Amino acid sequence: MGTKTALIAGASSDIGQAIAISLASEGFNIAAHYHKNFAAVQIIKEEAQKKGVEAGLFCFNLLHPKQAKEMVNAVVKQFTSIDVLVNTIGPFYYQDVLEVTPEEWSESVNMNLQVSFNTTYFAREKICASQGHIINFAFSGVENLKAWSMSTGYCAAKAGIVILTKSLAASLASSGVRVNAICPGLIEEGATTELERQEMAEQIPFGRPGRPNEIAEVVKWLVTDSPHYLTGALIPVAGAWEY
Repeated sequence: MGTKTALIAGASSDIGQAIAISLASEGFNIAAHYHKNFAAVQIIKEEAQKKGVEAGLFCFNLLHPKQAKEMVNAVVKQFTSIDVLVNTIGPFYYQDVLEVTPEEWSESVNMNLQVSFNTTYFAREKICASQGHIINFAFSGVENLKAWSMSTGYCAAKAGIVILTKSLAASLASSGVRVNAICPGLIEEGATTELERQEMAEQIPFGRPGRPNEIAEVVKWLVTDSPHYLTGALIPVAGAWEY
């Protein structure tokens, strides 16, 4: 069997970069998607080369289905297969629901839900062919429906990720494909301000925010060592904290 390929959508984020480098250390070729931050994915390419695997860099705006399709086609052209798809894209939006405009709402929902669907839709055939693994990203506590007045669009979209993850897990199980979701808590390199990080860290039972490499370790475990029967799961990595 040849070298497996992991497609990381959003590889230029701190978490995406950590995941890509971690999977490269396990012998995966890396298809690193980015939109603007070329410097971050260039680091992935350099690290992959040190580990003796190949990394391709793919610049696309996944909000557009056509570009998601073009990206998948480009990945397949370079690597032939897609064995793991990690949808890390999901920026945090912090704004009062009564102040959010329709345009801001659409951006929040689309960036956190639509892009994952777009990428999965076009990669699905190759994932099924390889009996691979899809990993989505929600947040710790997403399964508890409550009012999130300062991040409504983000939380609504991540609740959608839960439904998408569980639905795909059930629908693709007969094809040997697994679909799971990581549910991070506050990550130290997250998109919130330093004051918000400090305030929220005080609420974390573990006493500190998480680190990108800790998220990456869970992804690596999922795709290399976890039981094949594990699918449709929401896996919190949050130091016992829930949003």
